Amino acid sequence: MARVNTKQLITNAAVAVAAQYGISGASMDLIAETAGVAKGSLYYNFASKDALFEEVMRDGFERLAGAIDAAREGAGGAPDTLPRVVAAATLETLRENLDLAKLMASEIFRTDRAWADTMVLARASVVVRYRDVLRAAHPATPESQITETAGAAFFGALAGACLDWLLFHPDQPVDAVLDQVLRDR
Repeated sequence: MARVNTKQLITNAAVAVAAQYGISGASMDLIAETAGVAKGSLYYNFASKDALFEEVMRDGFERLAGAIDAAREGAGGAPDTLPRVVAAATLETLRENLDLAKLMASEIFRTDRAWADTMVLARASVVVRYRDVLRAAHPATPESQITETAGAAFFGALAGACLDWLLFHPDQPVDAVLDQVLRDR
């Protein structure tokens, strides 16, 4: 019999509950009930609601960073295709985790949370990866002209397009979304 990962059950439940009620409306009681664990198990794994959602956010950004890294490695060294390959990996990762994507989008610019420092570091880690993709795709452009702001803009465009796609146009193929986001005109 496979061992149940209680911590994973709890974080999955936290994402589902917060996607429905927001983090402020996500009570520890409801998270425990949704996870199917005793409240004591919840507090054994996470000292507080803040600690739980800090881990949820960190894990979400780590997943996204891993998808970016895997896409870059799998691109086969063709720098001009990197933005599309990484954008496709981003969209697929967010599609596979829509509740988490909604939660991350709602929290990315919040600075009043107990986990704000974690969010700043996690966001920066992803933004730098997108910046580096853009730099690799445009080697003739001086690095000083492709800054972390460009990486943040690329990330923002992808996240916004992804949520619009999945919430309002889910029948649209991923290639059509990529074509619209990555227009050269």
